[in-house]
Amino acid sequence: MLLYKSKSWEVIYCDWCQEFLGQCIISSKKESLSDLTDTEWQELGQIEKELERVCRKLFDATMFNFACLMNNAYRDNEKPHVHFHFIPRYKNAVTIFNKKYKDKHFGYNFWKWANSKLKSQKDIFTKEERLEIFKMIQKEFKINKK
Repeated sequence: MLLYKSKSWEVIYCDWCQEFLGQCIISSKKESLSDLTDTEWQELGQIEKELERVCRKLFDATMFNFACLMNNAYRDNEKPHVHFHFIPRYKNAVTIFNKKYKDKHFGYNFWKWANSKLKSQKDIFTKEERLEIFKMIQKEFKINKK
């Protein structure tokens, strides 16, 4: 779901999975990090800072993983594009919709457990709950949409 769009960036809320409460993808059409202008880097910083503020306020996030992992495009024979994974992390459990969300692997790299179905973090939210989380983030997100 589109949270933010400008000439250079889109922020996509991961409505297909909230394995990490508040996770988003920040995406550009540029193919390489070195293609980004100083202005685009500055806007990226503003976006990331705002996402951190929102997730701290709404969900009491402890810290954030912010990763640019473009290998899959080459492996899958797709055109690469710059994109960052914004992953809020939680030391303490969060209660939302009468459910207790626990960041099972807090303190570890968020990809470490991804390949193991037994050890991976589970998305505990229904489609409707993920939509409500999006609306909460959307309401709080303060960068002007262009």
